[in-house]
Amino acid sequence: MGSITLTQGDGRIIDIQGDGQTANLKRMIVEGLAVPEGRQKTLPTLLLYDATGLQIFEEITYLEEYYLTGQEIEVLERNADKIATNIEQNSVLLELGSGNLRKVKILLDALERAKRNVTYFALDLMRSELDRTLAAVPEGTFEHVKCFGLLGTYDDGLQWLTNPEMVGQTKTIMSLGSSVGNYNRDEAAAFVKQFASTLGPKDTLLFGLDACQEPRRVYQAYNDSQGVTNRFTINGLKHANKILGYDAFELDNWYAAGEYSATEGLHRAHVVPRSDCIVAGVAIRGGERIRIEESVKYSAAQTRKLWDNGDVIEKTVWSNTAADYNIHMLTRRQNMVFPTNPIEYARHPVPSLDDWHRLWKVWTIVTRQMIPDAELNEKPIKLRNACIFYLGHIPTFMSMKLVEGTGMQPIDPVAYTKIFELPDEWPPVEEILQYQDRVHERIASFYKTGQAYDDAWTGRVLWLGYEHEAMHLETLLYMLLQSDKTLPPTGVPRPAFEQLADEADRDAVENQWFEIPAQTVKIGLDDPERAAGPVRHFGWDVEKPAREETVKAFQAKARPITNEEYAKYLFEMGKDQLPASWSNSGPTDGMNGKTGEVNGHTNGHANGHANGHANGHANGHINGTSTHTNGHSGFSAFLAHLSLRTFHGPIPLLLALHHPVSASYDELAGCAAYMGGRIPTELEAQSIYSHAENLRKQALQTLGANIPAVNAHLINEGVQESPPSHRCEKGQADGLDTGALFAELGDSNVGFKHWGTVSVTQDGNKLPGQGGMGGLWEWTSSTLERHEGYEPMKLYPAYSSDFFDGKHNIMLGGSWATLPRIAGRRSFVNWYQRNYPYAWATARLVKDI
Repeated sequence: MGSITLTQGDGRIIDIQGDGQTANLKRMIVEGLAVPEGRQKTLPTLLLYDATGLQIFEEITYLEEYYLTGQEIEVLERNADKIATNIEQNSVLLELGSGNLRKVKILLDALERAKRNVTYFALDLMRSELDRTLAAVPEGTFEHVKCFGLLGTYDDGLQWLTNPEMVGQTKTIMSLGSSVGNYNRDEAAAFVKQFASTLGPKDTLLFGLDACQEPRRVYQAYNDSQGVTNRFTINGLKHANKILGYDAFELDNWYAAGEYSATEGLHRAHVVPRSDCIVAGVAIRGGERIRIEESVKYSAAQTRKLWDNGDVIEKTVWSNTAADYNIHMLTRRQNMVFPTNPIEYARHPVPSLDDWHRLWKVWTIVTRQMIPDAELNEKPIKLRNACIFYLGHIPTFMSMKLVEGTGMQPIDPVAYTKIFELPDEWPPVEEILQYQDRVHERIASFYKTGQAYDDAWTGRVLWLGYEHEAMHLETLLYMLLQSDKTLPPTGVPRPAFEQLADEADRDAVENQWFEIPAQTVKIGLDDPERAAGPVRHFGWDVEKPAREETVKAFQAKARPITNEEYAKYLFEMGKDQLPASWSNSGPTDGMNGKTGEVNGHTNGHANGHANGHANGHANGHINGTSTHTNGHSGFSAFLAHLSLRTFHGPIPLLLALHHPVSASYDELAGCAAYMGGRIPTELEAQSIYSHAENLRKQALQTLGANIPAVNAHLINEGVQESPPSHRCEKGQADGLDTGALFAELGDSNVGFKHWGTVSVTQDGNKLPGQGGMGGLWEWTSSTLERHEGYEPMKLYPAYSSDFFDGKHNIMLGGSWATLPRIAGRRSFVNWYQRNYPYAWATARLVKDI
């Protein structure tokens, strides 16, 4: 392990304290009480954890009602050796809080058994706690594990992590005891994000989270029969008096009260005066509840949202027997995940330069790291172009459109425009990359001069080029998934497929039917293709103009068809054609599939779509024969030979049974009929999205009475309602009805969150809206055709006009590789030929009432 400076303290305790901790607490007490009328008064939770409070809390951990400690110990006893092997050799283990010695020692012993040379630091603001922790592991206890204390707050710890000797040091930051549950959900995400920001490529977080959803059990944990927790809470007022310097709280006039909110999934601890009083100059009514602590519980869905909002990816998870307490190992999400809140992803019709840089980063990972140079001239899908075509086509297309839209001179070499003619010999890769750099420099120049935002036509060209590149990125990725030469994405950890499958099994619920009422839906947008007029969001020709349609009532399933359901359909119907997203991993003849026989023709020119506009058959047959005659007996044996294609290599389909199935429209239409339904029309899908949005708003209104306002506007689990106004700056556009045109994607699997599909069966009792298909587009039964008011685009007249041939079906939403400004734009329309097997698309069932 690299050298770490162990100074600034006595013995093994290092003092890293900043100034003003007492003053900060005093300010927090006064500010929490002096809130405007109508808002709940609060006291800082930190008041509970002085030396006396920590001693009382130690008593609490031994209470039978306080289940959290026992459950976490169970997780550690069952999995400590596995956890230890996931902590890097020669690294730092920083624990946020000294922790419960019974728990910490289990992990330290496991690290010693694993011969991990680890330096353990316990961070705490109480020296007495650090003394107690280190006394349990005196020097000489371990050969491989060294133990030290850090005296300071979490903020001090964050600052310490930025020290030069720590920046390059491999580390795991640990928070046990479900301590993150003491923050509300937004604060918790910010807390995770802060510490994740200090992580390097090999660093991890190790967080314990309470997942208990039993109201009575949670309530009793914080309202024990012996009154120990009440004593713990009231001690916080004693600490407050010490901080304030006088008896501001007359303790005989105060009592502790707890309550559990099933709606919000949390317990709140309050202190309550028996009669009217004045504290720190603030009048408090008798019986008024002052919140001093929250203990938030995390369901599987809430946990995923926490990690998403905290910019981390779950590497693996360990659980207790009941699976209601979990220890999660997390890695920092690389800077190629796109925000899912429209306030961020669609703040202006023109993508920002930061948006471009994020897109270029992913493009570089895909084209220069995932594709070996030897494979650039290959065609993973025979119907598509060679990979090198896309590398040159993207900057060439952008240059051509900038010439058309701004009158600038073409970027050399001008001969690159001939790349559309598919030459016999492609230019050298290095030459293409130099050309790409010159195009990127030209794009950046428009932002430096302000022309990107000041000139409407330049902005339109930049928008068109940005979405064109984003769509081709998805094309390239679904091509690469079909090649066994493709490398995993750099910086994206391999998911813990086994643990995730277990979690999906545990959390699965029945796929329910929802009544979708008759309603009028708005589709499309108004975007006259001209430079004059107000700033407006742009749209492709098939999105325009805005119009209204009436949709009659029908029923819809919540989630899409899963891999398991599709496999049952194939098995029971005796079909032997696998979807292109699967492969046959049978022990005898391996993957027998044929790759896409051509029933159609490729477009012949680049059309700027992420979708494939050529026909083909799904590759892969089940041992080349019907499932009824392939020599296997039973559905389990049938499944055992199937794999799901992923960018981390094929995985057994058994580990992805709860994921949505990706297949052609024709394949899924047959399965839908077998399952007693059909695939919705475009208007029915839009009606589902509208109804899902109404249900979400109703739920927020219900929660609104219970959730306090934060920063003057309501925040609910990362979803901002009534967004705050902002000053109009470059890259922002006031007056745009962004909320009406763009959906809040929340924890939808879009924008490179997971680099693959995720489980959907846990949401069988919820109606997902746009982009909620687990990482896949949603097929509709509607054919792409001209609608009233359609006009080809001036900048790109061939965008859609060649595909009004009756062979292409509309798809909505987006996949895990779709950028949010596309996946979330309510007007966006995508399409593929009905039997095109490679598109990342699924379907859900509807039926008539």
